[in-house]
Amino acid sequence: MKNIKIYKIITILLISLFLFTACKTNFDNPNNPTEDVVLETKEGLYSLAIGIRQYYSTKALRQVIEAPGITTRELGVTNTFLSINELAKGGAELPSESGGITNPFVTLLKTKGMAESLITGVNDVALLDGTKSGLLAYGNFFKAITLGSLIEMYEQAPINNSLNGDATYSDRSVVLTACIDLLQEAKNTLIANPMSDEFKATVIWSDFNLPKTINAFLSRYQLMAGLYSEAIVSADAVLNDVSIPQNSLWVYDSNNVNPIWNRTVNSDDLNPQTNFGLLGSYIPEAGDDRVSFYIGVSSGTANADAGGQNLSEMIGFFNSSTTAIPVYLSGEMLLIKAEAYARDNQLVNAVTQLNLVREKNDDSLNVNANLAAWTGDSNSKEDILEEIYKNRCIELFLTGLRLEDSKRFHPNFVVPSTANTINERNRNYYPYPSVERDNNPNTPNDPSI
Repeated sequence: MKNIKIYKIITILLISLFLFTACKTNFDNPNNPTEDVVLETKEGLYSLAIGIRQYYSTKALRQVIEAPGITTRELGVTNTFLSINELAKGGAELPSESGGITNPFVTLLKTKGMAESLITGVNDVALLDGTKSGLLAYGNFFKAITLGSLIEMYEQAPINNSLNGDATYSDRSVVLTACIDLLQEAKNTLIANPMSDEFKATVIWSDFNLPKTINAFLSRYQLMAGLYSEAIVSADAVLNDVSIPQNSLWVYDSNNVNPIWNRTVNSDDLNPQTNFGLLGSYIPEAGDDRVSFYIGVSSGTANADAGGQNLSEMIGFFNSSTTAIPVYLSGEMLLIKAEAYARDNQLVNAVTQLNLVREKNDDSLNVNANLAAWTGDSNSKEDILEEIYKNRCIELFLTGLRLEDSKRFHPNFVVPSTANTINERNRNYYPYPSVERDNNPNTPNDPSI
């Protein structure tokens, strides 16, 4: 118990340390420990690992979900706050000063910087092999998922933070390769040296399966990179893994609340758009139980300036302050396989995986469609992919993936340069925050839209 209290104290200090910058940290208060003292002990590394999880799950995850959710019509804006209304309008008018695009960038870079410090610190402390492998895999995992989210929202991203604030940027293909390499290294490290009991007891919470989660995100980024056979193998590694816990969850308590609940149920800022913001042929079928799982009764309309869309009550994984949020969903693995097979022209296999999602009635987290098998044209690759996209929009509601999905499935969709509140997406990529451009001479030119 005494050690746990010590870890919590150091965790608070470390989170404060990284709140100011993800690249460089200085302590002016002589009563605070220096970064070297904190990171050159096992206890300091443990506390940093715990701090990464706490900061990501309460701060960064909100940004991963919220910004793309507004841009792609999952969320409707019910407040007059400028930042979220600017996201709802999008287009070329979205300013680089907007908090709506600054907050995701800053929080993800901070998390990534913390993960990079953990990775570096592992090599400077004498540790058991299983403790070292656990901390390295854990650090690699968080660095990979923050990089992945950055490249979903921004056209380029810095793979490594810079002590001098002048990080260089890489394009999408290079960043995705880095994500895959980080996760593959994490996977191989754990195979070579399984996590020590001490690491698992101190850092890994009871609702988190690190090896399984690494495979899940590996599959996600392999699909995004066009590595279809590899994505299927990684998805199968998740689906066939019967280890405990079955699911990985971000967990919350009275002091660390569910960040999406806090922005929807607990505030007047945002609410889900009715029918997940989908229109036309993408509207969920009658009887799709995923609708009643995720969203409830009508809750009015969005601001007129933000589109005035019909809104619904937020439930699902966001209905209370302490409701756990899945780190990934098993349905995503099935849909990854379906898409990978379809893009590789294995249409029969694609439809088989698609129907496993449509007919699912025993999901461990209760995300069940309970629909009949798909009756569309099983010989049409285009039709199959469209049905996969529709099911991704519903199954993976508010996972932060729809902006990436929209660009991948509909790359030729013409995004209007003027403000737009009804199209499938109103931006392809966000402009880089002005605070980054003012401080980093390597900041790329903003994308046109």
